[in-house]
Amino acid sequence: MIQVYQLNDDAFKASYPATPFTYGIGKFDPIASINDYEHVATLDVDNLNDAFEVGNIGPEEKYTRFKPMHSVSVGDILVDDQGTVNIVAPHGFDVLEVKI
Repeated sequence: MIQVYQLNDDAFKASYPATPFTYGIGKFDPIASINDYEHVATLDVDNLNDAFEVGNIGPEEKYTRFKPMHSVSVGDILVDDQGTVNIVAPHGFDVLEVKI
């Protein structure tokens, strides 16, 4: 299972123009915004690549949704079963040294 966290709407709007989508290429700092992320879904998958795929194209049966969400994108946080916090980067994933 992979937990999906996305920045809440108010924090997203306040972050403009350095939104989570600019992670890795802009000024967005996910650690500074970590308390503004919300657990929006859990995906029934075993790894980050599968979470990215399911988070974009489904199938819906693999989702347990807790809040409205957009597709899994750069700047979203994925937490695996071991509690490792990863952020979707422009190319792959980066580990964040933070607890969520």
